[in-house]
Amino acid sequence: MIKKLKVLIILIYFIASQAYALENKIILKVDNDIITSLDIFEEIKTLKFFNENLNQISNEEIYKIGLESLLNHKIKKNEVLVNFGNLNLKNEDYLKALIENTYKKKGYKNLREFKDKLNNKGINFNYYEEKIKTNILWGQIVYSKYSNKIIVDKNDLLEKIKNQKNLNRSFNLSEIVFQIENINELDTKYQLIKSDIAKIGFENSILKYSLNNSSDNNGQLGWVDEKFINKNIQDQLDNIAIGAITKPIRIPSGFLILKKNDVKTIEQEIDIEEELKKLVNYERDKLLNNYSNIYFNKVKNNLNINAL
Repeated sequence: MIKKLKVLIILIYFIASQAYALENKIILKVDNDIITSLDIFEEIKTLKFFNENLNQISNEEIYKIGLESLLNHKIKKNEVLVNFGNLNLKNEDYLKALIENTYKKKGYKNLREFKDKLNNKGINFNYYEEKIKTNILWGQIVYSKYSNKIIVDKNDLLEKIKNQKNLNRSFNLSEIVFQIENINELDTKYQLIKSDIAKIGFENSILKYSLNNSSDNNGQLGWVDEKFINKNIQDQLDNIAIGAITKPIRIPSGFLILKKNDVKTIEQEIDIEEELKKLVNYERDKLLNNYSNIYFNKVKNNLNINAL
């Protein structure tokens, strides 16, 4: 399925880029749902609003990113509807908090100002909200299926904290999480990603390649305390310059590439209870993200995805 999809994406770009100038056409069928050329260009418009760097790359690359983004949304939405029957949330406080966080980061004072800006750009707020709801409900499905496998060794984490020095480093990181079908393809895929990073930048490459939920946040992990980072990754980060990327790192859901955006050293008093709480949450989120990627690919491979 994955290899067929790669071929389809290449073919579809040329079909849709010509067809769109004439009429809105169905490009893909995802089980009982469809993706049209108009859907893809609407997705591109939304992606450009939230990721301004996309304006710096070619239309062909943007189209591929838009198609992948929309396909991923359709796959998650399809699974959410299978499990819940609709996109209704029992409690919308979390949804409101996520939207508020987004528009404040973009520099808007309130929801009305944010909606007006989206409207001026021709972006449908209801569709934007639907995508967030889909991600929230997708997260609930993943948690219900894998929460019993989220096992964190608190004693081990506690030892890490007790051995921690008051002088501590933090890394500002971004990530790309990707998969391959065969381990022999790893170097080729890595070189391809590296080439695209050089051409279109790390953030745009995240949109093109990354499976992880952080792709919705430009791949930003933000500041990560070194105590959260295992030794193998720590060694790689210590041996690359700021702005450079690591080699592929094996994780349960595929492979990880990290970009070292910055590093800082801070002196702090350690609150053992608070630090343990942070570390436990971090480890749980990391495991859930891995299971989310694993489950996404399982769902994707079981769907009928066809070009029309």
